[in-house]
Amino acid sequence: MLKERYYSTVEYVDRYGKKSKEMHIYCELGKKPTIGDFIEAFKQEGLDVEISDFINLTFKPKNPQTAPIIMVKVLRTTKDHTFKPFAC
Repeated sequence: MLKERYYSTVEYVDRYGKKSKEMHIYCELGKKPTIGDFIEAFKQEGLDVEISDFINLTFKPKNPQTAPIIMVKVLRTTKDHTFKPFAC
């Protein structure tokens, strides 16, 4: 299966404030990233999250007492046109 890469700017909210990071999202060739693709990317970062707001793409941890974050929000996602699709 061929994969495409998307850049996504994500805002992490923890107990001390906010910070923005860029992360890579990989999805099937010819398709746009889905909520499942974002959840999989967060799992690779070590975060176990679930969707809390579909419209704003806001995610919250499944176990908030032990999670290092309070909330994750996807700000923007753009396709990487310089990336060559690869097979997985």
